[in-house]
Amino acid sequence: MKQTSARRRLLLASALTLLAGCAEPPPGPPPLLRAAARQTRAGEAAYLTGHADEAVPALAESVHLHLAAGDTPGACRALLNLALAERGAGDAKAAGATARQLRGLAPAARQQAAEAGAVSEADAASAWLDALLALDQGDSAAAASLLAGAPAGFAKASPWPGRLETLRAEIALGQGRFAEALAHAQAGRTSCAAAHDQSEEARALRLAGSARIGLGKWLEARADFLAAVHLEELLGGGARMAGDLDHLATIAEHLGDREGARLYTQRARAIAGEH
Repeated sequence: MKQTSARRRLLLASALTLLAGCAEPPPGPPPLLRAAARQTRAGEAAYLTGHADEAVPALAESVHLHLAAGDTPGACRALLNLALAERGAGDAKAAGATARQLRGLAPAARQQAAEAGAVSEADAASAWLDALLALDQGDSAAAASLLAGAPAGFAKASPWPGRLETLRAEIALGQGRFAEALAHAQAGRTSCAAAHDQSEEARALRLAGSARIGLGKWLEARADFLAAVHLEELLGGGARMAGDLDHLATIAEHLGDREGARLYTQRARAIAGEH
């Protein structure tokens, strides 16, 4: 499906970074897992450069290879990445079908992880993805209900505590519950930083900034968005960074800094023109 450049920028701005952890197999992996890792890296490279539609075939092949190798937890991670790429490409129907496949595979992943003495994250991933897609459809009540049943108790380095909190923040923000959104966003930022998940940490910061705007805390909101821009610069900028700069322009205008607002807007347009 062809999209206008504006539509593509909107989709990529709302897209989430692929889940790390399946791009590098353990030492001495079977050939199928090495091939799966190559496909994952190819899909991630396409996704991060703004070509989510090109990431889909590589990530679909990664799912196939993990399943062929009998690696159910790896297949679940690949399914999550595939759904995010499909979502970023604007194919909600395909993302929904992939989410159902992940949901169906999660119990087997949980069992395989338990047999290996590990904790499966597939159930959390499935709940998070289902909630994200429900929120895309405007059903915040269903999204909140799905997250309420998400498991907890993951290791400090796990991305899931942070990702679950930031999505809770987004739901609360959309419902106008700014204080609750801020609390979730701050908790999400802490967890994301602990997991070295910089993209999701930037997301938590922009959600915190938006919540502070709703609470009338403009100076604190500016600090959040500046911190988000700093992280996006480290990650390579892009549409999300342009959105942060637009927010900073709005804040500067509100604070009476017209020159700052002009410079932020100028920079945001320059970035948007590159994507």
